[in-house]
Amino acid sequence: MSYALTNGLIYVCFAIIFGGSILALIPNVLKVEVTLSRKTLVMAGALVPVLAVVPVLILTGNVNKYQDYGVVSSFLFVVQEIETGRAWTVLLVFSILYIIIMAFVKNRVAVYTAGLFLAVGMVLTQSIVGHAANMASYPGALSHTVHMAAVSCWAGILLVVSWFSKNDDNWQAFIDWFTFIAIGCIFMLSFTGLFMSFTLTDGIVQSWVMPYGQALLIKHLFFLILLLFAFINGFLIRKKVKQSYTFSPRKWWKAESVIVLAVFGLTGFMSETEPPHNAVQTMSNEDSSILFRTFASVDAGNDIYLSPDLMSVFFFLISFLFIVLTILLFSNRNSAGGALLMSVLAVFSLYIGLMSSLESDEVNTAENVYSVLVHALKIVA
Repeated sequence: MSYALTNGLIYVCFAIIFGGSILALIPNVLKVEVTLSRKTLVMAGALVPVLAVVPVLILTGNVNKYQDYGVVSSFLFVVQEIETGRAWTVLLVFSILYIIIMAFVKNRVAVYTAGLFLAVGMVLTQSIVGHAANMASYPGALSHTVHMAAVSCWAGILLVVSWFSKNDDNWQAFIDWFTFIAIGCIFMLSFTGLFMSFTLTDGIVQSWVMPYGQALLIKHLFFLILLLFAFINGFLIRKKVKQSYTFSPRKWWKAESVIVLAVFGLTGFMSETEPPHNAVQTMSNEDSSILFRTFASVDAGNDIYLSPDLMSVFFFLISFLFIVLTILLFSNRNSAGGALLMSVLAVFSLYIGLMSSLESDEVNTAENVYSVLVHALKIVA
């Protein structure tokens, strides 16, 4: 679980570095004033290899169990001979270069441009040892890199503006250009996310029986709500800002950033969990997800598929109602906290609806077993 937490915090650090660097390169007339200092960016850059060292230390402990060379020698073996350790060494080099540039280079454009390139290098290094790269080689590593860079760009600007903005000036000018950045990042996130989902699992629905599949499902549901808040913050808020220059959208951006942090946490958990390439076969050796056992009423050992019934349709309608309430809370009451609560309830209702839609292919499984037995008897005879 600690590995999942540290991975989630790594994504936060990447987001702060990307968001802070991009905003620093934007002219002042096109953005709100933020109080994010270079020291904060240096701290984020320094934390990345510290947080990423956890799997390296775990490997070091495992190696040390089978060697008598001591912890230091085992650590050196991991960083020199094992891919995860070598990637961490490269990540450490990128981090040190980033800290040096941020601390000593005075030219604003040069320092933040170079910082962005080094941040992309850190993301690429992390992607090389990710699940997608292990299962799909270069296309997997590339898709993971684009995915992480896109979310770091979009979420990074969102986090920095939400929590480090100093005043409410220039919101309209900022929203005008950031909306297009967000749309581009969402497109790249959706494309690369679908590619990795189909690469890492043998079937989206079938993967729900495993912890990885459950985390992926919940992440996708939160991403849908994230799109709802992106629509509110990108289009509906623009109208309110034009109508009233005293309107501050900051609390709505903070609400969206909370959902982003939840997605980061789920992604961190997924990086710790093994993707199910063959869920049915895996279930013969491992237990199904506790969430699946709690909310689904089908046998995890069989092929499962979606078959909505009246109960699931009811929960889908409840979810839609919560989404409508989220929009109404923005339009009529300007309650970001209430809208965030309604969106979480929408995710929960949609999740229950999907879980109650599951059916297992028990008949077909029995027929397959019977066919195999008949074929075996014929061979014996």
